[in-house]
Amino acid sequence: MPLYDVEYVTHLTPRQQELLANAFTTVHSKRFNTPRYFVNVRYTDVSHQIVFRGGVRRKYNRLILRTRAGSNRSSEEYLEHCKDLVGEWEKIVGTDGEMGLRTVWINGTLTQALEAGIGRPKTGEEDTWIEENMPRFKELAAAGDEDFIELMKELEGRGKL
Repeated sequence: MPLYDVEYVTHLTPRQQELLANAFTTVHSKRFNTPRYFVNVRYTDVSHQIVFRGGVRRKYNRLILRTRAGSNRSSEEYLEHCKDLVGEWEKIVGTDGEMGLRTVWINGTLTQALEAGIGRPKTGEEDTWIEENMPRFKELAAAGDEDFIELMKELEGRGKL
């Protein structure tokens, strides 16, 4: 259940928000073998928030990722992830002045999470976890849960069904 908190000072259109959410979701899903359904992106306009950096008032766009940490995820891999996220931002929003993404923080502190009654896997154990929880995913999809209907489509596309 990774959570991307996008705190922005530049104006983001609804279309830019959608494009960023999809880009961040794709990058995360591919890098960390996470089904897209579990990636969350939240936007907060912080243009009126007072922030001091180095004792000086500053306004800047930042991205804060809360995700699971694991011994199979290196600092270098997280750094590459940050760079990829900045690259997606720059393609969609830009780099000039207040448009640039100043900071990306990754907090690998998500110890555990529960969603729809299902606990999250440890890093590196995603495939086994999908297998073990497939009956519940199918049950929720069959009951009409739109999120799990989409999850089942994604897993089918990945050849997991």
